[in-house]
Formats: sequence, C-alpha cells, structure tokens
Amino acid sequence: MNMSRKKGILTVLLALVLVFVSLDFGFCYKKVLADNDATVSIDKSNSWESNGEYFAQFNITITNNSSKRLTDWQLKLDKGSFSLSQSWCCSITDCGSYWQISPESYNQVIEASMSISNVGLILSSSGETSLGNVTIVTSYETTSSTNPTSSSNESNNTTNTTATDSTSDSVAEENQEGELLDCGKCALIGAELHFPYANGALASAKTAIDYSNESKELVAKERESTEATTNEEEVTTGVVALEDTKSADSTVTNNDETANSGDNSQITYGSARIPTGRVRVSGSHLVDSSGSQVQLRGVSTHGISWFPEYLNSAALSTLKNDWGINVIRIAMYPKEYAGYLSGGDKESLKSKIDEGVKAAANLGLYVIIDWHVLNYNPNETKDEAIAFFKEMSNKYKDYENVIYEICNEPVGAEWSSQIKPYAESVISAIRENDSQALIIVGTNTWSQDVDAVVGNTIDDANVCYSLHFYAATHKEAIQNKLKYAINNGVPVFVSECSICDASGSGGIDYTWANSWLNLLNENNISYIAWSLCNKQETSALIKSSCSKTSGWSEDDYSDAGKWFRTAIRN
Repeated sequence: MNMSRKKGILTVLLALVLVFVSLDFGFCYKKVLADNDATVSIDKSNSWESNGEYFAQFNITITNNSSKRLTDWQLKLDKGSFSLSQSWCCSITDCGSYWQISPESYNQVIEASMSISNVGLILSSSGETSLGNVTIVTSYETTSSTNPTSSSNESNNTTNTTATDSTSDSVAEENQEGELLDCGKCALIGAELHFPYANGALASAKTAIDYSNESKELVAKERESTEATTNEEEVTTGVVALEDTKSADSTVTNNDETANSGDNSQITYGSARIPTGRVRVSGSHLVDSSGSQVQLRGVSTHGISWFPEYLNSAALSTLKNDWGINVIRIAMYPKEYAGYLSGGDKESLKSKIDEGVKAAANLGLYVIIDWHVLNYNPNETKDEAIAFFKEMSNKYKDYENVIYEICNEPVGAEWSSQIKPYAESVISAIRENDSQALIIVGTNTWSQDVDAVVGNTIDDANVCYSLHFYAATHKEAIQNKLKYAINNGVPVFVSECSICDASGSGGIDYTWANSWLNLLNENNISYIAWSLCNKQETSALIKSSCSKTSGWSEDDYSDAGKWFRTAIRN
C-alpha cells in the first residue's frame, strides 16, 4: 500500500475519531478538527454572574497544521441560548440562528504551522448552558510554482489511454484518493445520522473537503485586487494629509513635507509645555494648572499595532479643529496579536507613542498612554508594565500633557487583592520619575466596578479610576455604580465608551447614549470615545469605506463618529 493511500485511510479514520471526540464537547472546552490542515479550539477562560445573568468568556485558537499558508478563515457558531455581549479581534455577523465570525485584516492570514489566539467572545445567558456547534471554512494559498501548461498536460494525461506507466500510476493514485474522499464523506454523513451532537465537527470536515479550488482562485484574485486598491489609497492618503497639514492650526510647527513622508525623525516639535498646564485631581474632579475645573473630551485610537496610521499630527489637528477634542488616548495592547509582549515591534510601537505624545503637545492636547489590558488579570503583565511605565515616565517627565492609564479593562481581578496592589506597584515606578502626572487605574469587569473603590482608594493624590460603558449594553445598573462612586468622593474618568453594544458591532441606542452624555456633563466627568479607525464595526468613528487618515469631512464619519463629534463640540 503506497503512502498516498495510507494517508487517505488515516484521513477517514481521523474523521471518524472526530465524531466520538465531538461527543465530549462540553461547556468548558471545545475542540473542532476542521480537516487535516486546521484545528479550532474554544476555551472558556472565565465566567461570572451579574444582575441575574450568566456571562462566560471564550478564547478561540485557530491552528494551521499544514505546510501551506492559510489565507482566510471563517467560523460559524450556533447561538443556542446565548446572547453576544462582546467580541474582539474579529467581526461578527448575526445570521439568525448562528453568528458568522470573520477575521480582521491583521489575523486573517495564518502562516504554516502557526496559530492565532487573539480572537475572543463574551456570551451571556439566563443560566449556565452548553455552547453551540462550531464549523470552520478555510482557504489556502495555491502553489505558486505550478506551471499552467504542465497542469493542462497532466489533465489531458488522465484521459489518455496511451499515457506512460508513471502517468498511469499517478492517475491510479488520484482515483484511489478520490475513492477515499468519497468514502470519508459517506463515513461522516453516516456518523452524523447517529451522532447529532457532533454536527459542528462533521460540518467542519465536510465543508473543508468540499471547499473548491475555484473558491481559492477567487480569494487570490480578490487579494490581488485589494493590493492594487491599497496602493491607490496610499497615494490618495498622502495628498489628503498634505492638504490638511497646510490648513492645520498655526501652533503646529511640523514640516509638512516631512510629516507626510512617514519619516518622523526630522519633525521639529515645540515646547513640552501646554497652555493649560498639567491636569490634576481636586476632590472628585479634574482641574488645570490655574485650578479651574476641566472636562477632558476626546477619542481613543484603536490598537496601534493594527491601526497605527491614524495616530499622526494631521489627524490630531483635524480632531482638535473640527471636533474640539482636548485629549487623545493611545491604546497599546500588551498580549494580543502583534502586541507589545506578543510579537510586536517594541521599538516601532514606542516610536509611534512618541509621535503621538509630541504631536499632541504641539497642539496643546493631553495624551493618555494606555496599557490596554483586556479581559485578564493585570498581574499577568505586572513586571512588564512596571518596566514600560518606568521607561515612559522617565522619557516624558517634563511633558505637561502626558497621562498614564495602567490597566484598561481587567477581568477576574478583585479590586482589593488584585488590582489595587498591581496599581500601587506600577504607580510607584512612575512616581520615581514623575511626581505630578495624572494616572488612571482600571477597575474589574471591563472597568465597570468603580463602586468597589469607595472607601478603598489608592494612597496617591493624583489618581482617577476608570469606568467604561457601551450605551446599548450598559445602562442604569452601571450608571448607578458611577453615581455611587462620585457621590462618595471617588474621581472617575470614563476612559473608553461608545454608543453601541459592548461587542462594538451592534446597534446604537441613542436614548441611553444621550442619558450617559447628560450624566457625564452634569458631573463634569471626562470621557474618551472608542475608536479612531475605519474598522468595519459600529464603534469605529470613521466609515469603513473611507481611506483618509486625516482631513475628514462629516460624510467620512460613521454614525457613532457623527454623534461623538456633536457631543464633544457642544
């Protein structure tokens, strides 16, 4: 028996084994073998109850087991009794009985023998229950060395009765593999009839088997078209940025030509001092250097590993002049794909932060350097955070506009025993270099549990505590937490918010968005809108069809962008 036939038999056996493995799919761990080349695992990393509802966090890992480049993937997850509360590093499409999970541009491609593990979901239900079935569709890079003429000849040889012995052997092997493929399909279909709970895994395998070369060719053509479009967009972006810089606020001293070349090494920045001076905590409010109360209103970048192009002087100038922002937040993910601690170029990321800090100072804007902890205990990156903020605070100790946010959205970390000790350690590192900078500390459950800080604040006079909301999800219960905190003297900073649901991709709730805005304005609470990018999701402030990275007009803003522009301007 030749190797090809052995491999085919193993494929069928593996498919059958998969059926039995699928019977053990539980709520805590779920593993789906799509085909010989791709594996999907879903791990429940956390769960909790809130307001009578059950929540569970799932982390998704997709592994390319093949020697080929995986160029695209999609998952289908049956809803069951769950509702989607939040997602990250993916796009979610509601297809009725299931969600279609699609990659972002930065995690669409998986190199041979590599994995991506930055995709995650938070699902909610009335009680603990089983996760629905999952299927995957994958697309692989075709072999570029194949000669079209040779392929044509081989195709002709399969029907030529006078072919050479080697060709006959090749045809025989192809026929054997075809028979095994049909056998595998039959085995899968038969198993599905007997094991309905294995539907997800079976559908995965069948979908992978049936995925045609024609589909792969379409993906390749689409990829070529996208690359061509990107090249055109880059030219357009350069023109827009140049025009915007020429009309920018007179306080910008950047050289227009240099700024738009992408080389920031020769940009000349003005003083690190800004007109309003350092911002500090006074009671439960923020005040500027004159002692006047201030409310910071601004926007946050998305992860600068993925959307660095939006953090530039021309963009900040547009937002200052058109929106009236007085603060920009720079979000840097530590653990996610291409993050500071997970394969990202640390020097490039720090260079991008430097560009943002200096551009903001030149425009008289405050800037928040955000260590974007997301969905985990911040102590997991405590040592790295200390080192990072020690470096940043030493570098920017003379900059009056710099604010430090040391843990964006912790999860599974109780305030007293986990987050507060972490914060005290990081703050101590910052204070070694800068005794005056404002520091923002996240709270548990995606910075919603700001009420836990009452009576247990950090012993530092210039610290705020963050609360985040997404208006279509977080309503009266979270507003009550905010009211309780500020009524008890806790200085609160809403360092991230949006007007859609917590997934970032759902519908907008204008009623609760306006309710939140009124609450923030009445209490002079600072807030930051998420996020400055054109990602195809509701919370992105720029339309996905817009390729500009500055100089936007009103038509370029998404519905969320238009709402926040009005809110910040008024």
